[in-house]
Amino acid sequence: RVDEDQVPDRVHIYKVDSVVVAGSIVDGRGLAAALLMGAEGVQMGSRFLLAEECKAHQNMKEAIIKATDTDSVVTGLLSGHGGVRSLRSDFTDRYIAAETDGVTTKEERSKMSQGTNKLAAIDGDVVNGAVQVGQALNRLNEIEPAQTIVHSVINEAIMAIRKAQRFIEVI
Repeated sequence: RVDEDQVPDRVHIYKVDSVVVAGSIVDGRGLAAALLMGAEGVQMGSRFLLAEECKAHQNMKEAIIKATDTDSVVTGLLSGHGGVRSLRSDFTDRYIAAETDGVTTKEERSKMSQGTNKLAAIDGDVVNGAVQVGQALNRLNEIEPAQTIVHSVINEAIMAIRKAQRFIEVI
């Protein structure tokens, strides 16, 4: 895992052929920033959860749209699997409490979390399920066709790069 501030160093030091940046990239500004840091592209997950073509349950999509940037939590950090970011819910509250109670075993926590993705994404239970989504919640506010998302991200990136060019003087 490489944080965004490490992208230019990784591209330069390791002479990698390509770097793909992920995490909180939901619009053209994020794409432009990644490209300007030397990335070849980006991975966008959360934005496409709100694509019309995404089969996620409508309740899950509506929960994402209603959420703000402070409505997500990370579970699993203390369980040794690196953590998973989800919208805060009854499930995440119970899981975090189990992680920190000093009593619940790793196996019990694993059993607790089984099936929670399906509960939210397929069954629409956003209270007992895990709505896995990133941190850029303030910018996730409508359901659109995937083609519209791609076109708007590309157009926003072009505009952001053009805007940034005004700071460069050709010598």
